[in-house]
Amino acid sequence: MTARDDRRLTNENVGDVICCHGGLELAGKTFLGNLGVVVSWRREMLDLGMEGFVSYHDGVPRGFVEYMPAEAAPFPIEAPGAAVLLCYHWVSAIRDDETDHLAQERRLVRRAIEAASGHFAGIATLGWDHPVHFPIPLLEELGFEVVERTDYIALMWRPFKRRTTRPRLAPADFVPQDLSAQGLLAIESASSSRCPYSVHNAAKLEAALAGLPEDGRARVRHFPHRVDTHDEAVRWGLRPWNWEWAFVNGEELPIHRMKAGELRELVARKAKQPQ
Repeated sequence: MTARDDRRLTNENVGDVICCHGGLELAGKTFLGNLGVVVSWRREMLDLGMEGFVSYHDGVPRGFVEYMPAEAAPFPIEAPGAAVLLCYHWVSAIRDDETDHLAQERRLVRRAIEAASGHFAGIATLGWDHPVHFPIPLLEELGFEVVERTDYIALMWRPFKRRTTRPRLAPADFVPQDLSAQGLLAIESASSSRCPYSVHNAAKLEAALAGLPEDGRARVRHFPHRVDTHDEAVRWGLRPWNWEWAFVNGEELPIHRMKAGELRELVARKAKQPQ
């Protein structure tokens, strides 16, 4: 029988979160960028009230769950007196065992709900229309309800007290720049230190821009943004919301799906096109 041990998230064990440098989520994968920011960001969030658990099986960290007060949480969620479920993930001992993966994530989210219920009016989060990435059905099984939905993202809510005010998403007022009238290529991008994949994609974009021919680079104006805090999540808010995105003169770029070479070729091609 395996020994499972869920420990409170602290400054001492935050480096055991599986998405941090050396964690199981990163094992066998190649990443660009400084992944040290992933654990540094979590230390900053702990100072702002983040709580959670790191889950160990036979002494090996395999999962985690995080939540914090809505007022400080790096999501555009307005929910005074409530908590926000930030992130949760599990890496199974058997690769691609989604049954175990979802069962363990369900267990971890339940732990967070139980821990938060005595201190907050309720707990809000963002669910995704995705079978394994923050799936809406999993959250509904745990008592969350959909408050509002935009495309693949749903604001979800689980109240702990009666007569609580339902959360809402902050207005999304940000509009990516379009400099085509000036003969320039405006590239606006957002990334977050919370996620190693986002750090990688931001570095991938920077490398693609650095690899442009000189005449192409002269036409590019890059405006990178960080989405690491609550204020930044609101300031750079789009619908559907995400902490990572990229636009080229107002046209969305699927940066998370593109390899470095594909990204470089696409930007180079657009830099050559007459505006």
